[in-house]
Amino acid sequence: MFSVQCRKQLIVPLSNARVYGITRIIVAGKDGIFFRLFSSKRSEIKDEDKQSFTVSYLINSCGLSSEAAISASQKLQLNSPEKPDLLLALFKSHGFSNANISKTIAKLPIILKADPEKTVSPKLKFFLSVGVPPPILARMVSHSPQILRCSLQDRIIPVYDILKALLQTDERIVHFIKRAGGNYHFINGVLKYIHSNVATLRKYGLSESNISFFLPHNPKILLIETDKLAVLVDRVIELGFDTTKVQFVVAMETLFVHPKCMSLSEKKIMSVMEFLVNEMSFQPLDIANYPVVICYNLEKRIKPRCRVAKALLLKKLTKKSYRLGSLMLISERLFLDRYVTKYQGKIPLLDIYHGNLSLDDLGLQCENQK
Repeated sequence: MFSVQCRKQLIVPLSNARVYGITRIIVAGKDGIFFRLFSSKRSEIKDEDKQSFTVSYLINSCGLSSEAAISASQKLQLNSPEKPDLLLALFKSHGFSNANISKTIAKLPIILKADPEKTVSPKLKFFLSVGVPPPILARMVSHSPQILRCSLQDRIIPVYDILKALLQTDERIVHFIKRAGGNYHFINGVLKYIHSNVATLRKYGLSESNISFFLPHNPKILLIETDKLAVLVDRVIELGFDTTKVQFVVAMETLFVHPKCMSLSEKKIMSVMEFLVNEMSFQPLDIANYPVVICYNLEKRIKPRCRVAKALLLKKLTKKSYRLGSLMLISERLFLDRYVTKYQGKIPLLDIYHGNLSLDDLGLQCENQK
């Protein structure tokens, strides 16, 4: 028997230790009982100790599962906890939750070897300085941690300068980043395509107001290859939409997000839009946010659900207007459970839904809709 002094206790699940051919032995020391990891092959002790420490750190400090930690350790070897500890503390000081941190490390384990102050901190501070809220920043980084490997001076700041010239305010830039997904790929899109794409929209005669609408609300379209954008614009023009009207922007978003909508006629698109805008008082932006609605059957899905929503609002059974997505995107069963069955005892909503009763039949005035 021999005693061993140890400053830190590193615990690796036995199942993980076996994966690496490591034996887990209980050692009695003066500070109590702790575990020591030994390799079955003396020549591999050093490397396997590093590997076992890395797996242990990823599990105990970063919150990864055993499987995720083993996978991540194939791309990373840690020699000590000092630098990774500083990085985790930096993330937490910027509002990252444990879930944000785990997701970030699982996607980009090598970030644990980055210099927290020289490499990571300046980028986080820059995004915060232009108004990106901490929760959005944490979500953005955990969704695409590769953004932390982009050069601040050569890529991130040039992207900001481009967007500043186009959007004018930091608030609109933040909105652009949120709508674009805030991921690594949007940086490439801005640097490579946004200038030529804006020029293309101007060449096709889109009004400056429509372009201004496009930039913060439909950024993903402006980050695609310019040739593909031109094809999309040509198709919308073929459908008969006026490039000076906001409906042109909505039609582009619809066709961009749902290619099957390319086969829709102008009459179909306009009939849905006119009903939602004129009858239900939704804004074009509401439709642009949920363009798949254009593909739904007007008589069998859109109008029945809108009749129910109107009845609930006019009967004051709900205090706020409904979002287009919450009405249209859910299944019929869920819609009936949420909006019809729940209130059926107070108003014959099932008859309204199926068109057997109109709002006029119930004496409801429809002046203040939506």
